[in-house]
Amino acid sequence: MWPGTAFARENRANDIRWSVAAQLPPPAPGQAHPGVAGAFAGWHNGVLLIAGGANFPGGMPWEGGKKAYHDEVYVLQKSGGSIQWVIPSAGRFLNKMAAYGASVSLPQGVVCVGGENAFGASKNVFLMQWDEAKRQVRFKPLPELPVPLANAGAAAIGNVVYVAGGESGGKPSSGFFALDLSRNPAQWQTLPALPEALSHAVVVAQGNGKSPHVYVMGGRSAQATGISNLHGSNYCYDPAERQWKTKAPIGDGTHTTALSAGTGVPSGASYILLIGGDKGHVFHQIETLNARIAEEADPDAKARLQAEKVALLTAHKGFSKDVYLYNTITDVWARIGGLPGAGQVTTTAVKAGEDIFIPSGEIRPGVRTPAVTRGVVRNQASFSWIDTAVLLICFLLMTAGRFFFTGHTSNTNDYFKGGERIPQWAAGISIFGAKLSAITFMGIPAKTYATDWTYFFLLMTIIMVMPLVARYFIPFYRKLHVTSAYEYLGKRFNDACRMMASALYVLLQLGRMSIVVLLPSIALTLVTGIDVSLCIIIIGAISIFFTVKGGIEAVIWVEVVQVLILAAGALFCLFYLPFQINDWKAGMQAVENAEKLKVFDFRFDFTEPTFWVVLIGGLAISLLTYGTDQTTVQRYLTTKTEAESVKSLKLGAWLTLPSTLVFFSIGTLLFLFFREQPAQVNMALDNVDNTFPWYIVSELPAGLSGLLIAGIFAAAMSSTEASMNSTATLLTTDFYQKFKPGVTPAQTLFFARATTLLLGVFVTCIALYMAHKGVSSLWDKFNTILGLFTGCIGGAFVLGIFTRRASGNGVVAGMAISCVTQVMIQQYTGIHLLMYAFTGLASCVFFGYIMSLLMPAHRDLTGLTIYGR
Repeated sequence: MWPGTAFARENRANDIRWSVAAQLPPPAPGQAHPGVAGAFAGWHNGVLLIAGGANFPGGMPWEGGKKAYHDEVYVLQKSGGSIQWVIPSAGRFLNKMAAYGASVSLPQGVVCVGGENAFGASKNVFLMQWDEAKRQVRFKPLPELPVPLANAGAAAIGNVVYVAGGESGGKPSSGFFALDLSRNPAQWQTLPALPEALSHAVVVAQGNGKSPHVYVMGGRSAQATGISNLHGSNYCYDPAERQWKTKAPIGDGTHTTALSAGTGVPSGASYILLIGGDKGHVFHQIETLNARIAEEADPDAKARLQAEKVALLTAHKGFSKDVYLYNTITDVWARIGGLPGAGQVTTTAVKAGEDIFIPSGEIRPGVRTPAVTRGVVRNQASFSWIDTAVLLICFLLMTAGRFFFTGHTSNTNDYFKGGERIPQWAAGISIFGAKLSAITFMGIPAKTYATDWTYFFLLMTIIMVMPLVARYFIPFYRKLHVTSAYEYLGKRFNDACRMMASALYVLLQLGRMSIVVLLPSIALTLVTGIDVSLCIIIIGAISIFFTVKGGIEAVIWVEVVQVLILAAGALFCLFYLPFQINDWKAGMQAVENAEKLKVFDFRFDFTEPTFWVVLIGGLAISLLTYGTDQTTVQRYLTTKTEAESVKSLKLGAWLTLPSTLVFFSIGTLLFLFFREQPAQVNMALDNVDNTFPWYIVSELPAGLSGLLIAGIFAAAMSSTEASMNSTATLLTTDFYQKFKPGVTPAQTLFFARATTLLLGVFVTCIALYMAHKGVSSLWDKFNTILGLFTGCIGGAFVLGIFTRRASGNGVVAGMAISCVTQVMIQQYTGIHLLMYAFTGLASCVFFGYIMSLLMPAHRDLTGLTIYGR
């Protein structure tokens, strides 16, 4: 779709297309279903399950109609573009009639909790499942609630089901309970009580940028006077801290809106949709009249009050149709539209992919609807034609530039080292650019937007380790004239050590390349509408072609251009964002309250990103990245001299300081912007890391958006190219040439190019396969992969450079033990992922040295350690 003007944008971020997906099946031929309120509802195995509920089939309650409870189970199946009812072969009825229970969808099925029937509230809990093969509904009993509850709310984090509030014994409950389905036997746990007793609240589990929390919003509390308190409150429970916090109430930030009996679903990575509900204006009037009727002794006056009540109920125009969006990171609300049809209350909204289903429910006092409402989220902003043109021009220029830089590769020295003719300034920018990947460009602002500045010193550790790398690592690589960083390990220890380190690195790069291709592609798809498979193919194909043709020289020069584009775009955003923020006083107060500028956390807690974790883990990661990573080491080898290599390292390291300040500042400014403009977020973004690309596309001037999106493509391509070239270098020098020592230079170059081609195809295919799989945070994923097994490689280098007694067999054993140790640490401890690099390095040094004492080896170490070199 093309906008009417060059600068127009069609922001479809929070547009929900509502329709009636189906009507509940008629109870008998020729009869319309009256609808039910309070049914259990959830999604399992491709179907919407609706069970139980209550209605008034014999007339309105004020006309003497009796509430009827039901046990029917309805199955609505979505297959492709069609939605149809399925008649199950078994499991068409619940064991007991029930309504007004809580339900939540899990992969195992729909957990149904409590409820009531004609005999009162229930403790009953069961799992409702759809067996697609046998076309039947199954029921599995679960442990009973500690107390009977009706009109409670439920949510799930992983396998843990949380139940909050409700009514027990006719009174509102402040109870809060949890059931961990992964435990055997599963038992209900009583957790810290809600800040106040309430029922009919909306309960949703959602992440807040750091970890999943449980949110309890709105509700009401019946009082002894007969007049209920209506709530617009918003309480948040942190499972880690086991405590409740009061968050921004429902409303527009100025006025609080009380809502009860509404429904809600999580959306994206950090948003909650609150749909419908009763604002309570008529409800309060009815309760007031009921109280007066109960106290009135005069029959005529009582009759007049009863008539007034009936008139109010009969004239009721229905419940709220408002749809609110809550951002758990900025803690702000926005009204983003409304339901086109009647507002449905006392029902459970169900999220199924991009669909939101609201089954049946009450639409006026005593009146139900048989409609199953469906909402489909539209989740992208359209490029202007200028953005599209800029993107295409950038692709053409990047392609032309790659042709220009790929004409000098005629041998392996050119292919792997650029003929050692790269200027030190270009190598330095390339060293910086290799780390300024699309992951970094998107991930750092997103991490700061979602959390704070505690990761700042993680990047500063690059500057801290720079002197160590310059003095002790680079000289070995240059003086030994290696092509692969792991050639040093072969010279210092043995071929087994060299090949083990090289193999680990190759495996690491295979995983990393897939992520580097996949994650930016997903982000670009969400914000531009370009198909994710097409994005992956574009990144993969261009990277393959030019890396095969041009080698490391092409990679370096493309990275220089990429850095200039991204740096210019980031600087523009840094200066542009402040002009979009109006109320700086309120914004800075919110920043202070949320501790968004916190840098230091001096707690001695190694399960959280405290200062000590960031510092220790960061030092280890930076030492590995700048001292032993083939992608970086290869750039040291492209300059003419050792002195120029050291200068390139220093330039690349010092560029980290201003870039870090810029990216972290952008993250804080994004928090301020989306806090002030809550409707401008994209509730469909299922990864916080896509926040910055969304801002670029939806808020920046036309043309600049296209340039920055092209820059993200370029960053993804250059990172992929660098990894492909470094991996091909290792496979060629550490394996091919080792096993076939008599090969000619021409054969070696052919093997290197063929290997690069196969690597690129493999990585692209893996990224396509993973395209529809869930992934975690870019930043966390990147550091997890980097730290889990590369620590032992760094440990081997430390043992080789700084000790005399380390032996080849001892170091190989130490590396193997380190890998096993890392897996155990990940599985059985809660240590933060940033510490993986340190634990891997330290365990390799410790076990490698011990094993070397047990398996000593004697060889000439001249020029291979810091001693007497």
